[in-house]
Amino acid sequence: MSKPVNTNPPGHPPFAPTYSHISTVSVNASSKLISFAGQIGYDPVSKSTPPGFPAQVTLALENLSKCLQTAGAEKTDIVQVRHYVVGMSKLSQEEKQARSKIYSEWIGDWKPPSTLIGVESLAAPEFLYEIEVVAVVNA
Repeated sequence: MSKPVNTNPPGHPPFAPTYSHISTVSVNASSKLISFAGQIGYDPVSKSTPPGFPAQVTLALENLSKCLQTAGAEKTDIVQVRHYVVGMSKLSQEEKQARSKIYSEWIGDWKPPSTLIGVESLAAPEFLYEIEVVAVVNA
């Protein structure tokens, strides 16, 4: 097994300078394990966060798509998903359904194992949603 290589997509720096978005390690001659930092609904170019929960889910998934592309991975390479939702028990039914619909449309027919976790807070008070994935890419 090789040492991990950490990278960031062009134009998509991490929210804080303490981590990288992508860590890739070869596990054998034909496979690599790719861990992706949690992606949030934050635009690093405008340095802004949309105010609504559904808009943050959409932007987080757009950010994740950038990371997947940079790593040479596709959605069908994802083997694990974790969704972190601030104040999940207080979300309206419409917000819960919106997250499910947005994610389902993004992931398509691929249904990797997924965990939905309610949390008190994320890295900044304005963040309401974060998605973290792990992928395996075979050569």
